[in-house]
Amino acid sequence: MRRPLTRPLLLIGALMFICALTGSVYCGIKLSEPTLPAEREAHLRLLIYFHFAVAQAAILCIAAILYLRHRRWRRYYLLVSYNERGLQLNPPGIRMPSARVYRCHLGNLSSSELPPPEAPVLVYPMFMLSGHSSGTKLESALAAAFAAQGHSNPNLYFQPVLGASPWLAKAAAAHIRPLLQHKSGVLVVAHGSKLSEPPPEPALFCRRLRELLPGTEVALGYFSQQPECSAVLRSMQAEHVLLLPFLLTEGLHTTRDLPTPQAAEACGKTLLRLPVVAALLHSHEPPAEP
Repeated sequence: MRRPLTRPLLLIGALMFICALTGSVYCGIKLSEPTLPAEREAHLRLLIYFHFAVAQAAILCIAAILYLRHRRWRRYYLLVSYNERGLQLNPPGIRMPSARVYRCHLGNLSSSELPPPEAPVLVYPMFMLSGHSSGTKLESALAAAFAAQGHSNPNLYFQPVLGASPWLAKAAAAHIRPLLQHKSGVLVVAHGSKLSEPPPEPALFCRRLRELLPGTEVALGYFSQQPECSAVLRSMQAEHVLLLPFLLTEGLHTTRDLPTPQAAEACGKTLLRLPVVAALLHSHEPPAEP
């Protein structure tokens, strides 16, 4: 149950109880009158039974609302990053009580503190791409880590990878708009995958970015699959290219595998390298979900 609904429903339940209690007291006072006709007395007694039933219903409704909220509060959150550098990232647009958030990465799952099995665990893969590491590898590693701590059947609910979040495109668009010039374009460079089909997240990100930056050329290239980013750079119509790495953190790929300003100059373009997409979330925090 969402937080904005909880308070109004609790208020309605409380008003129902107060009205029923007031009605019962009023009927009780009327019943004490010595000259009350028998028909009127029977009617007042029926009203007292009715008010008593309404009060019970109000109490049950309040208890049900509090129970549903309690179940929501009892959730745990497990943020699993690909490596140690991504441990402090948070899923954008999500409000999480810090006492119920657990963090780990693929390299230290076996030694990390994991959520207790007493409540559902929402697993947030802090990966940019869906694939083997964020899918089969992560699921099997988590199962082994929980089993090693004596929990053979944890109640895990896997969320989409970070790269699928719509807040990434919003954060990138907010960062890019002030940098756009005449004949500017955006080259998004993603890691790619060895799977038979490319991960959908980079293309989805580019589609959202085109919608947020109408009229701006947005191209997608990879440094480990086709289309290769250097070839995409050469084919772009834009003269001023903003290079946006679709990556989680700064690392080896950002220093070794991205197109350089010299490569852009060789094909008659200028190049401005932007921070990795995930880093933009720190400067464009979205409003939290209730």
